[in-house]
Amino acid sequence: MRLGLHLAALLAGVSLPITVFAQDAGETVLETIWVTAQKRETESKDVPAGLSVERGEDLRLMKTSRREEAIAETPNAVTGAVTAKLYTSFTAIRGVGSALIESDSAVGLYVDGVGIGSTQAHSGTLLDVDRVEVMRGPQGTLYGRNNIAGSVNIISNRPDPEKMGGEIGVDYGSRGTVTSTGIFNTPIGDGGWAARGALSVTKTGGFTTSTVTGDDLGDGKDLHGRLSIAGDVTDSLEFIGSVEMERQTLDAEMFGMPEADFLAGSNSVAIDDPSRIKSNLATVSGQFTYHLDNGDKIVSQTGFQTSKVEVAGNGFPVGYFAAYDALFQSYGFPGFRYRSENPYEGTYRQFSQELRYVSEGNERLDWVAGLYGEYSSATREYGANSSFTGGEATLYSRGETDTSSVSAFADGTYALSDRWKLYGGLRVGYDRKRFDYDFSANATATMLGLTGAFAHGYSDSLSKVYATPRAGLQFAVTDDVNLYAGVATGYKSGGFNAGFVGSGDEGAYGAEKLISYEAGLKAEDIAGRLSLDASVFYIDWRDQQVQGFNAMTSTTPLMNAPRSQSWGGEIAGRFQMTDQWSLRAAAGYADATYKEFANARALNGSGTVDVSGNQQQFVSKFTGSAGIDYQWETGWSDLVGKAGLSYQFRSAYYFDVQNTVRQPGYGLYNAYAALENDRYAAYIYARNIGDKRYRALAADLGMGTLVNAGDPLTIGGGFKLKF
Repeated sequence: MRLGLHLAALLAGVSLPITVFAQDAGETVLETIWVTAQKRETESKDVPAGLSVERGEDLRLMKTSRREEAIAETPNAVTGAVTAKLYTSFTAIRGVGSALIESDSAVGLYVDGVGIGSTQAHSGTLLDVDRVEVMRGPQGTLYGRNNIAGSVNIISNRPDPEKMGGEIGVDYGSRGTVTSTGIFNTPIGDGGWAARGALSVTKTGGFTTSTVTGDDLGDGKDLHGRLSIAGDVTDSLEFIGSVEMERQTLDAEMFGMPEADFLAGSNSVAIDDPSRIKSNLATVSGQFTYHLDNGDKIVSQTGFQTSKVEVAGNGFPVGYFAAYDALFQSYGFPGFRYRSENPYEGTYRQFSQELRYVSEGNERLDWVAGLYGEYSSATREYGANSSFTGGEATLYSRGETDTSSVSAFADGTYALSDRWKLYGGLRVGYDRKRFDYDFSANATATMLGLTGAFAHGYSDSLSKVYATPRAGLQFAVTDDVNLYAGVATGYKSGGFNAGFVGSGDEGAYGAEKLISYEAGLKAEDIAGRLSLDASVFYIDWRDQQVQGFNAMTSTTPLMNAPRSQSWGGEIAGRFQMTDQWSLRAAAGYADATYKEFANARALNGSGTVDVSGNQQQFVSKFTGSAGIDYQWETGWSDLVGKAGLSYQFRSAYYFDVQNTVRQPGYGLYNAYAALENDRYAAYIYARNIGDKRYRALAADLGMGTLVNAGDPLTIGGGFKLKF
C-alpha cells in the first residue's frame, strides 16, 4: 500500500529536472532540448532510446553537486559505493551495473567527450556544467565496449568569444561544509578565440563520531579546476581544448559500523584508525573540428588521463576481527590484531583517440562513422598487515593490467518516408589485455600460515574481437510525437582479479554480452506546455561479472553468472501549468535478476549457493522523482525569484547476491529558494528534509555486516557575485 502511495505521488506530476521554458509571442512554451548523445546534434525527441537531460543551472539550484547524484536523479539509475566512498564506486542503469573495482565499468562516463576509464574515478564533483545527458540501455555502437548499461555525457560550458565576465560565490552548509567557486570567461584577441576557467574548493564535515578518539568521521576536501580554450584556427577548422584536475580527500572514512548499532540509531562507532582516502584525476583533451563545404564535419578527439587512489589506515571497527585476534593471541602472540592496517594504491593511465566523419542536416540520411583507439595501464597494490606486540605480519599483492583496444563504427538514420525512419549501426572492435600478478609476505606471515590460501605470481593475457550492432524503426505520429522500437547490443571486456588472488581464482573471467529490446514514445511541446517520454525494455544478459567473497582469504574475486535479465520501463514528463508554475516527475521499474547462477560463492564460506532468481545487488525495482517549481518577477532590482520542492524515491534493494542484507525503500524530500539577477544571486536549500535514516553502504566482510548511513538533514545557503 505504501509503495502504491509513493508511485501515485511520483506520477501525479508529469520529468526532466526543472522545466525549461521560453516566451514566444507572449505565450509560455517549452524550450526545445538539443543533445549530442548520438555524436551528432539532434533534438532529444529524435533520439530512439531512453534519455534524460539535466541542465547545469537546474542541478545548481537543487544543490546537486556530484556526478553520482546527478545520475541517480534520473529514472532507473542508481549509484553508490560498495565498501567506502572514492574506493568502490557503483553505478547501474536499468538493473545493469558494476560493483567492481577490478573490472571495467558497465556505465560509460564521459566528460566533454573523453571517457573516464577507471571506475574508481567516476565519483566526483560537477564543475561549471552546461548539461548532463544520461542514455539508458546499451550504447555499444556509438560508444563501444564497457557501455552495456548506458552512457553518461557531462558537457561543460564552452569558452564564449562574445563575453567577458565571470562569477565568484561561497556556500555554507550543515556540519561545517563550505564551498567556494570562481568562474571566468574572456575573449582572446579579436580572432574569435576565448578562454574559460573554473575552480571549486569544498570542505565537508562528517556526521559520525569515533568513540575511541572523539574525532568526527567522514570529513573531506575537494579541489576541482578546469581551464579551456577555444577558437577558429582557420575559417574551416575550429579547436577546443581543456586541462582538468580534481583532488578529493576523505580524512577519516570507515568500512562501517556494526549493523546492530545502525539499527539502534547510533551515530558513533569504536574505531581507532579510520581510513584516509585520496583520489586524484587529471585529464587533458583536445578536439579539432573541420567543416566541409557540404556542411559535413570531420572531428578528431584526443584525450590523456591519469588517476590515482590511495588508502591508508584500518577502517574496521575495533573488535570486528575479535575471533581471529583471540586465536592468534592463544598461539602466543600478545596484542595480536588482524588486519590492523589495509593500505591500497591504484593508478590508472589512459590515452584515447577518435576520428569521426559526421554528416547531419541532410534531407534523408544523417550518419556518423569513425575509428577509435585506446591504450590504458592499471596497477593495483594491496596490503594486509596484522600487528602484535613486538612484530608484524605483512601481505602484499600487485596486479598490473595493460589494455589495447581499437574499433571502427558507423551509425545513422534514414528517412524511408515523411513519417518512417530506419536507424541502425555497427561497431567492430578488438581488445587485448595483458596481466602480471605478484604476491609476497614476510617471514612472520608465512610462519603464522597466513599465506597458504593465496595464489603466487603469474602472468596471463586475453584477446577478443567483438561486434555491437543496433537497428530499429521510428514513426512520427505528428511533428511533436515519435514512436520507436529497436534492438541494441552491448559488450563489456573480460579481465583478471588483481588484488590478493586466492588459490583457484587465477586466470581470466569472461566478457559480458547483452541484447536489449526497447520500444518507446517521445512527445515534445504538446500544446506548448507538456513533454512526455515513455519506454519499455527487456534485457538478456550473459556471463555477468559478479563479485564474490572468498572466506579463506577475505578477498572478493570475480566470477561469471551464466545468465541474467532485466525488464521494465520508464515514464518521465514535464508540464508548464502557468508562466510561473511547473511540474516534473519521472518513474522507473526494473526487475533485474540472476536468471541462472547456481554456483555463487556463499557469504559464510561454506561453498557455493544457488542464487538463481535473486534480485541484482544494489538495484531497486522502483525509482522515481517528482517536483514542483515556482518562478516569479519580484519587481525589485530586476530580481527573479525561484523556489522548488522535490521528492526522490527508491524501493527496497539488497547489498549482496544472496539477498540477505536489505535496505527497505525510502524517499527523500529536498527544497530550494533563490533570488537572482545579472549581478548577484542568493539562495538557501535543504536536503533530506525529513532526516531519513537509511543505509548508503552495507557489506559483510567476513565477520558480520558493516553499515554506513546516508547523509542526514543538510541545510545551507550561499551568495554569488557576477561580473
